[in-house]
Amino acid sequence: MQDTRAVVTGFLNEVRSGRDPDAAERYFASRVLAHQLVAEAPYALERSPADYAAHIREFLRDYGAFELRVDELLVDGDKAYARWTQTGRDLAGSGETVRQIGSACYRVADGRIVEYWIQSS
Repeated sequence: MQDTRAVVTGFLNEVRSGRDPDAAERYFASRVLAHQLVAEAPYALERSPADYAAHIREFLRDYGAFELRVDELLVDGDKAYARWTQTGRDLAGSGETVRQIGSACYRVADGRIVEYWIQSS
């Protein structure tokens, strides 16, 4: 069984970075509860590895080969908090550089991400 740090680091470096969206199969449980923390309107949805891979492909379509820099990673037991900066280009519009700052807390069980809480701006 992989530890929390290894699972989340691998996921961020391979999947969330856009390098290999299909690697979500290695890091996600078959069903993941995703808490989307959008200002004043939080909601949760279920994601599968295939669904998450499609989500990352949308990023690649909209922003091109973006850069994901992990600015902070804190691990405590089965949870890991990651804060990152994502930089790409607005391919659907102006073509200008777009930078987003995001963070998520991931919960890992049996070597897979089973739940996360994410915020972005």
